[in-house]
Amino acid sequence: MDLSSKNLKCKLWFILDLILQSRVSKSPIILSGFWRSGTTWIQQVIAESICAKTQFEPFEPNALLPLHGGASFNPTQGAYIPLTGDVFSEKDYCFLDLTFKGVSPKRSGFNYLARTSFKECFADRVVVKFVRAQFILPVLMQRYSPQGVIHISRHPMAVIQSLMNAKWEWDFADIDLLDLYWRENELSECPLWEELKIYNNASKEEKIAALWALSEREVRHYKNIIFVKYEKLLKEPELEFTNLLNTLGLKPQKRVDYSKDSPVTALNRVGASLDDRLNSWRTNMPRDSQIKVRAVLRSLWPEVDKEWELG
Repeated sequence: MDLSSKNLKCKLWFILDLILQSRVSKSPIILSGFWRSGTTWIQQVIAESICAKTQFEPFEPNALLPLHGGASFNPTQGAYIPLTGDVFSEKDYCFLDLTFKGVSPKRSGFNYLARTSFKECFADRVVVKFVRAQFILPVLMQRYSPQGVIHISRHPMAVIQSLMNAKWEWDFADIDLLDLYWRENELSECPLWEELKIYNNASKEEKIAALWALSEREVRHYKNIIFVKYEKLLKEPELEFTNLLNTLGLKPQKRVDYSKDSPVTALNRVGASLDDRLNSWRTNMPRDSQIKVRAVLRSLWPEVDKEWELG
């Protein structure tokens, strides 16, 4: 399919979503997790299993969220994960209200990466997946009363190694945290920002590790979160996805292909083996980087060793 055909399809998807938003009558499912933690794959499987529609990364800067000033993409915004709901305006929440009714306000194809057909537009439930919501999940839960909130965790070394290799429009190495978190910096009080800004001049891997550790630490303080490890889903997908749906109080309506790569899988990772997905960081991440990452993780989240074997 050429680019013009894809753009036309995305516009038609948006129009249908807009017209059919009232059909989204069942409680949404929220899927949280850090970048490169398998969230897109998991969203795809869940949505296909229960015949829901997908909403993909509503906090993505390209979405023209009012939080980002409605401006075109700025690479400095790429790594931004709001540390508190206090930075959101009513316009921001109106934007998110559309998201939870199955409408993508940005009208771009990025939102439809996990869509499989136009039939999804008619679904009465939405699976909202985003990696920038860890610190505001309680706010979203109160506002949208979801069927369930799933938080996906993956081994931090695997996450960080994957992000070190990512070829995106933005890069953690170029991020100035003081510029990125100016909203939090203007608040009279934001304890998480006080912890994070210490790493402004740190290495790329240390910045990623700091944000990962804070998000994983904080999300474990929230109530009514379903915690799932990516590795368990990867090793026994049929059993673990069935258990996950049971926990949500849902039953699968169709069989899905668990082995299918997600729409955002890097080209050099398509068809990667189970062992490679689980352990490639052990040989690919330089030893000095591993040492620095472990130090940051243990400093910000001392319990990390109870969750993961860090090597």
